[in-house]
Amino acid sequence: MADKSNANTEDMSEEEDLAETARPFHYLSFFQLLQSLITALLLGVVALISLEVLMSPIPESALRPMLIWLALAFFFVVIVVPKNFTLGFLCMLLCQLVAWRIASLYYAYLLSWPLAFAFFVNLIWFLSTIQRNSFETAGRGLTLWQWQLTFFRILVGFVMVPHFTDKLFAGSLPYMEHVEFFSLLGYPDPAMIIDAAGLAELAIAIGIGLGLLTRLSCFFAAAYILFAATLSGALEHGFVSFATAVSWELPLILFASYLSFTTTGGGEFSIDGALRRTGKMPGWIKLLMGDTGLAHNEHVD
Repeated sequence: MADKSNANTEDMSEEEDLAETARPFHYLSFFQLLQSLITALLLGVVALISLEVLMSPIPESALRPMLIWLALAFFFVVIVVPKNFTLGFLCMLLCQLVAWRIASLYYAYLLSWPLAFAFFVNLIWFLSTIQRNSFETAGRGLTLWQWQLTFFRILVGFVMVPHFTDKLFAGSLPYMEHVEFFSLLGYPDPAMIIDAAGLAELAIAIGIGLGLLTRLSCFFAAAYILFAATLSGALEHGFVSFATAVSWELPLILFASYLSFTTTGGGEFSIDGALRRTGKMPGWIKLLMGDTGLAHNEHVD
């Protein structure tokens, strides 16, 4: 009986600690309202372009995916953010970045400039979250070095957005450019390679940028980068190649970055962290996530 009582006490203590950790990740209603208005406006503009009320250089094959991504962004900022800020914010950011990439590819300034402004708002929102979490939570929030790792994780995850967007969601023009490149390298089925690469890069953006099963995603991402660098011939041109503009400098940076997060995991500001705070994750899932806990925070006086 005493053992059961101690176990129950430990479980309750852990849940309380998780609740304390989760509390600082609250949303700011001003930023949520502003992003909701921006995304709704962009949805309206894309709808008018689809109905041919407004003119745009974006082809129909890219306009439909853009409409879907903006609709998802609107859903995340309006519905998910109030319930789970971490999940809602990160997913909204990913959706808006994909839409921004599509608009920028076709120089659709009517859409790309508002999306650039939306990105700036997201950046201020993120910095405000850091400020409130680190300095207004009486030491219960993340340390600044943990936020630095979080920022870097999001960066190296979402750096894949232009790559998978061009291959999967931006229409036939950028897609065929990739197909032609691999055709010149002599591969028999370049279209299949591009499709598989696009899906892999989308998985990396979700797994690392959003922080979902981060440790597993990082091993996969590191293997993908090594395979892609070999397939594209980047490893044959040395560390820096000004003649071909292709080298193994960038693949090396990404490879090392992805492997580094196999030790730390995604941190608290990730989908893994949000799932962990529910207190219901089995041990083997936590192993695939990595160490997202705050139990070993060190505060330097």
